[in-house]
Amino acid sequence: MSGLLRFLPAALVAASFTTSSLGEAQAWRAVPVTESRSVGEEPRAVEFLDEIAREAALAAVEEVGEGKVAPEEIWLTVLDARDARDPRLGHYQGEALVYPASVVKTVYMVAAYDQVATGQLEMTPDLFDDIRAMMSVSSNRATSRIFDRLCNTAFGPELEGEALESYEHKKYTVYRYMQELGLDGLFAVNKTYAAGVPLYGREYAFLGARAGDNFEYSNKMTTNDTVRLLHMIWRRALVSPEASEEMLGHMWRGEGRGGSRLRTALPEGATLYSKPGGTATCRHDAGIYELPGGGAIIVAAFSFVRTDDTYPPVIETAVQKVLDALLEQPGELDLASGDPDRTREPLEEDDEEDDDS
Repeated sequence: MSGLLRFLPAALVAASFTTSSLGEAQAWRAVPVTESRSVGEEPRAVEFLDEIAREAALAAVEEVGEGKVAPEEIWLTVLDARDARDPRLGHYQGEALVYPASVVKTVYMVAAYDQVATGQLEMTPDLFDDIRAMMSVSSNRATSRIFDRLCNTAFGPELEGEALESYEHKKYTVYRYMQELGLDGLFAVNKTYAAGVPLYGREYAFLGARAGDNFEYSNKMTTNDTVRLLHMIWRRALVSPEASEEMLGHMWRGEGRGGSRLRTALPEGATLYSKPGGTATCRHDAGIYELPGGGAIIVAAFSFVRTDDTYPPVIETAVQKVLDALLEQPGELDLASGDPDRTREPLEEDDEEDDDS
């Protein structure tokens, strides 16, 4: 599929992702992992974005009401990519590892396209349909099938000895790929389990001791590395430009694609690509706001929710406050200072003649 798709209206882009453009697998990556990693390392940390994220998170906690979410139970990262030459990142608790719920499916989507490109998987109609179901309607059954393909694992009784060691090594397949990309904060080592599917045997034993609402070896992600991964996709810098285009198509949240909490903060004329997730005790979302004038703002917002009634809109509120504050600032900042109050000053004319000697 041509990279020209990025210039088409969002509805046409989404409509074009009905069959895979990678139908004939080739044992190569168009974008080497080292180049993908360098794109992930581009965003620089700036203090004023940290302050925006912190103030937005704490204000959102205060607005939703005491007892429903605590300041230590919200994690927020924003990546300002309006100036592609100077992507900038700020966060509130963005380095903490948090159970990601279905946001982890973005990681499995990326890994699936990588394994197709390297010849480890074939992009069959069934695999493509499972990726689409995993991302657009968040199917846990589709995710489990994809995970087993990626890692060559399966449900079954407990294992011992070398068989157990082999199984545990294979469960880390996707995480090792994330480490190659420089994203140590994307610990993706488990399926997402569908309601009614029993968790038993080797799957249950692998999770380890219970830790709060989850387990010692549950999936974990940082919001910082989540936005870095999305930035790589948006830059068409993962696997190949065509594969990245398809990934964006799976994440598109336009007409007829609901479910994302980030839609409430959608700037006028912007296009949203996202992956939400949630359980009985958490509400998360991560997405890309592609702006009509060019560039993007990428956010990841995770929160735990301690309430017996409706879920408070803490994610929606925090992201709206981030966008309100950020869009008041210029898209291009002074490259040296990162100060939002300073833009580049024009160079003064030099009165002296050039010395050609």
